[in-house]
Amino acid sequence: MADLLNFRVNMMKRRLLDTRPSVSSERLLLATEAYKKYAGEAIPLFRAHVFAYVLDHMTVVIRDGELLVGSTNKRVRSASIFPEYTGQWLTKKNADGVLNLDHLPERSTDPMDVMPEERQEILDTLAWWEGRSLEEYVEENMPEDIQEARKAGIIAVGCRSLPSGKTVPDYALMFQRGLKVYIQMCKDKIAETKERTVKVQPQIDFWMASIVACEAVIRFAGRYADEAERLAAEEADETRKKELLQIAEICRRVPEHPARTFREAMQFEWFIYYLLYVDNNCSACGFGRFDVIMGPYFEKDYQEGLITKEEAVELIECLFIKATEIVQVRPDDYSRDFAGFPLWQVLMLGGVDRQGKDVTNEITYLALEAASRIKLAQPAVALRVHDGTPKHIWRKACEMIQDGQANPAFFGDPCAIQTVINKGGSLEDARDWVILGCVEPHQGGGGTDGNPSAGYLNLPKCLELVMHNGVDPLTGKQMGPKTRDPSTFKTFEDVMEATKKQIDYWYDMIRRGFNTVISFHSTRLPCIYSSMMIKGCIEKGMPVQHGGAEHTYTGIFTTGPASLADALMAVKKFVYDEKKLTMEELIHALDVNFEGYERLRLELLNKAPKYGNDNEVVDGICDEIVSHIAEYVQKFTDARGGKYCFCNQAQTVNLTMGYKVGATADGRFAYTALSDNAGPAMGRDSEGPTAAINSISRNMHQDQVYDGTLVNLRFDPSGVAGEKGLEIIESLIKEYVANNGLHIQINVVDDKTLRAAQKDPENYRDIVVRVAGYMAYFTELDKSVQDVIIARTAHLA
Repeated sequence: MADLLNFRVNMMKRRLLDTRPSVSSERLLLATEAYKKYAGEAIPLFRAHVFAYVLDHMTVVIRDGELLVGSTNKRVRSASIFPEYTGQWLTKKNADGVLNLDHLPERSTDPMDVMPEERQEILDTLAWWEGRSLEEYVEENMPEDIQEARKAGIIAVGCRSLPSGKTVPDYALMFQRGLKVYIQMCKDKIAETKERTVKVQPQIDFWMASIVACEAVIRFAGRYADEAERLAAEEADETRKKELLQIAEICRRVPEHPARTFREAMQFEWFIYYLLYVDNNCSACGFGRFDVIMGPYFEKDYQEGLITKEEAVELIECLFIKATEIVQVRPDDYSRDFAGFPLWQVLMLGGVDRQGKDVTNEITYLALEAASRIKLAQPAVALRVHDGTPKHIWRKACEMIQDGQANPAFFGDPCAIQTVINKGGSLEDARDWVILGCVEPHQGGGGTDGNPSAGYLNLPKCLELVMHNGVDPLTGKQMGPKTRDPSTFKTFEDVMEATKKQIDYWYDMIRRGFNTVISFHSTRLPCIYSSMMIKGCIEKGMPVQHGGAEHTYTGIFTTGPASLADALMAVKKFVYDEKKLTMEELIHALDVNFEGYERLRLELLNKAPKYGNDNEVVDGICDEIVSHIAEYVQKFTDARGGKYCFCNQAQTVNLTMGYKVGATADGRFAYTALSDNAGPAMGRDSEGPTAAINSISRNMHQDQVYDGTLVNLRFDPSGVAGEKGLEIIESLIKEYVANNGLHIQINVVDDKTLRAAQKDPENYRDIVVRVAGYMAYFTELDKSVQDVIIARTAHLA
C-alpha cells in the first residue's frame, strides 16, 4: 500500500488547505424564508419544516474528484449563519467601532472572509431577526448576578448559542434499517394513538416532525443523485463518468434504504452526520465506533472482490477531507475560548465489544493509515486501548505520534468502562462506550444525549475571592460569599474550606444559568432531526431537549485545577507550614502583581512543589479539589432531568479566564494563562513525563469524573527518536492506562519548529497540534494560543 496520497486525494487536500474560511449567506436566507412561511405550526413541526425547506433549496455541489458527496455550503470551508441561535452580534460594532461582520476577515482568532456580494444581504436579513435569537432571549432573561459573574470571568454558561445536545447516532442500526423504517416507526406510533390528549399531542407533533425530517433527507440525497447524473452526462473522462454514475446509484439508495456495501455505508454515514451541521448550530457530534460499524461491510466487499484496501483508505481519506470542510462562525470571545475552528469531531477505533473481546479489524488499521497519510485536523482519531490491543495497532499509533501528527489520542478502556458503570450504565453498555464530545465517555449504542457544556468555573479565581472575602479585586464588587477575613484563618484547612465554599457557590450559579438556557431550548428550539436518530426519542415521542434519550447527561467543566493546587501549596508551605510570611503580606504582593516583590515571586515559583512532579502533597491538594467538585456537582440534575457529569478539561478557556485573574501564589503573573486542562501548569512539570502522568493518574480518581479527564503531553522529537522512542511512547501510555488513566494526547514537536511557524506560517501550513480535545492547524491559531502550546513542557523522555 502506498505511503503517499494519490493524485485525487492530494488535489482535494490542497484545495481544502488553500481555501481561506468564509461565511455564507445561503442558510441564513433560506431559514428566514422558512420561518416566515411556516410560522404558526406546532414548534416540532415548525422546526422540521425549516430543516426540510433548507434541504430542498440549498445548493447541491459535487466537487472535482469527490467520492463522498454532500457539503454544508457551495464554497469549501464556508460557515453557515444560524440566526435562530446566534448572529445578531455580526450587526454590532466592536470596541474599536468596527462592524463585527467587517472585522471577521481581520481578527486574530479564526478569521473568515465575507463575500462582497453577500455582505449587505447578511446585514439586511439579520435585521429581521432582531430580538428573535436564542442568544438574545438568554441575555434578556439571565439573572443579573450570573451576567456579572460571566463578565468578571468567574464562570461561563454554556449553550447560549448552541443546541443543547450532541449527537452520536446508532449508525449500525441506521444502516440496517434505512430512514424508511424510522418513518414507518413514527407512522405506527401515530396510528397506535387511540385518543388525542394534551399529553399525547406533543408526541404526535414530534412523530409527524420526524417524518418530515426523514423525508427531506431522502429527497436531498435524491438531489445529489440527480446532480451526479447531470455531471456524468457532461463528463468526457470515462473513469470519472463511471464514478459519478456510481455516486448517483448510491444516493438513490441511501439513506432511505439499508446499506449493502462499504461504499454505501460510508455515504450513508456522511449524509446522516454532516446534515446535523445543516440542521442546527451544533458541535461535538461524532462518527461513533468507526471500525466496529464499517468493518463488516469492508470484510464482505473485500472477500467478494468489490473493493481493495487502497480504495477503502482513499474513501476514509475523503471522509477526513469532508469533515475538515465544515467550519462555524463564532463571536470573538467564543473563538478565543475555543481557538482553531474546532468542531470536536471524533472518530473512534479499537476497544472491546459488549462481551469484553477486542474489536479491532482491518478497518482499524486502514483508518489509522488514512489519518496518517491525510494529516488533517478533523476528525480527531480516538484509539481505545486495553491489554488485548494488537501489537500492530500499538505500533502504527505510536509511529504516528512519533511522526508529530498529534493523532491519535489514546483512551484507556478500563477507566472509561468503570466510569460508565459508576454513572449507572450496565457492564455491556459500558463496554460499548463512546465519546460524546471530545473526551466524555458515555453509554454507546446511540441512546445517549450528552450535553456539550453547562459551563466553566475559573478555579484560581475562587482562591482570589477567598483572599478578598468574596470581593473581586478587579471590579471591587462583592461577588462571592463572604468566607471570612483571610487574616483570621488559623490553619491551611481553613483556606481549603473557604475555597470549597466558593467553588460550590459558583457551580450552583452555573447550574442556575444553564437551567435558564435549556428552558429556552426545550420550548423554542427542539432538535427534531438529531433527536429522531437517538434511541428513546421516537419511543417516548419527545426530542432530547425534553429528555427523550434513553440516557441524558450534562457536562459541567472547570478551568485551572493545577494552577489552583500550586497556589494552595504555596500558601500552605510559606504561610502555615514554614510561616515565612503572613497572609496579609502574601495578599499585598499578589495585589500589586509582585511589583517590588520579585524575590518572593521566585521563591513561590521555585521552592513550593508544583503539580505534575509526582509530589504527594501538592498532588493530594489537586485531588482533593477535583474529587470535591465531582462529588458535589454530580448529585444534581438539570432542568430536563439530565445528570450533571463533571469534566476536567478547559479547552483554551484557560487563556481567556486567565485574563481575569490577578497574580497567584504559585508565582504566576496577573492576567496570564492558567494551567492546561487537567495537566500541570505550562512548564511546571520539570521531573519528566513519568512524574507528570503519575501525578495525574494516581491522584485524580478519574473514573469518578464522569465526563472525562483531558491530558496534554508534549515531547521534544529528539527525546523519542528511533526504535527506543517508540518504546518510550508506548510504555508511557500503557503505564498511564494501567494507573486508571482515561485520556492522553501527545504532541511531538520542538520549540524551534513552532517558533519558525509563527514567523513563516505559509511554509508550515500542515503542522497540526493537539490544543485540547481537538486538533487545529498551528498557523491558524491566535498567537496567544500558540504561545500557550509552546509553553507546555517539551519532555526529553
